[in-house]
Amino acid sequence: MSRSVISNERECIICGKSEALHRHHIYYGYANRKLSEKYGCWCYLCGYHHNLSNEGVHFDKHMDDWLKQYCQKTLESQGWSRRQFMDTFGRNYLDE
Repeated sequence: MSRSVISNERECIICGKSEALHRHHIYYGYANRKLSEKYGCWCYLCGYHHNLSNEGVHFDKHMDDWLKQYCQKTLESQGWSRRQFMDTFGRNYLDE
């Protein structure tokens, strides 16, 4: 299991809840899910903020975009170039 580039604290990154956590792969889809795992592009979310409510990341485009942008910024701050990110994940989430 890879370490998250965002946070390895066992708590929801949105609300801080520490029980009933789900592991959310930030860049999803068949290929991107594997890449998210490989490069640590995942975070813990409580069920409510993951997929058990309309306010979960899978139903809230604003939250989904925020997590994608946050993760990309984090990777770039750790030395990834914009080109490297785009070559890996297929697009840039920061100029949207």
